[in-house]
Amino acid sequence: MAARQTTTISLTTLLLSIALVAFQVAGARDNMAMVSNLVEKACKNMSSDILSRRAPRFDDKPCVSVLHSDKRTVSAKDHGDLVVIAMDLLEKRSKEIAVKIESVLRDLAVHNRTEYAFQFCAADYAAMLRTLPACRNMFLGIKPLGKKVAMDDAMRALGCVDKLGIAARDCGLELDNDWSGTKTDEYYNIIRHISLVWGLMEMATDRLDYWYDW
Repeated sequence: MAARQTTTISLTTLLLSIALVAFQVAGARDNMAMVSNLVEKACKNMSSDILSRRAPRFDDKPCVSVLHSDKRTVSAKDHGDLVVIAMDLLEKRSKEIAVKIESVLRDLAVHNRTEYAFQFCAADYAAMLRTLPACRNMFLGIKPLGKKVAMDDAMRALGCVDKLGIAARDCGLELDNDWSGTKTDEYYNIIRHISLVWGLMEMATDRLDYWYDW
């Protein structure tokens, strides 16, 4: 009798364990689908007319790929989470380009317009890397409010991103005018990263900024 009870209890425990695992798997699958839907819709909005900017930006698939390159994207719950991820990706990419600019400057053998263009770019990227943490902290301050954030606070955060765009634009203009070497997209593609942050921030706050200057 005791053996039969033990067997029944063990079977019940096993069935409960299987049910729990199935529930967890289903929950994880649902969460992945929700995140994928969030990212795909956000990236689709980036190429639509609902945002204020018409600057260069990632198309749908590259946008999704960029965001999913950060593992934290799988746990993103809203546009605000994606803004923070996009900012960190922008900072990482900006640091990589800043290092390459310094490398180019070290390898230049003569003083010419190309050197001056890269010197300006070095200053622009240094300014961007100083500004990025301030933009991140500014957004984190308003992030909990979501779409209920005050217009002035949202515009202040978007204005900080505006400073990043201006610096990147100025570097691009210098290279367009004075760089005699082979053009590479990496110095210009950073604008797309900045536009991604900008667009996601507009979605997160439900505020549009038409006073950008880049």
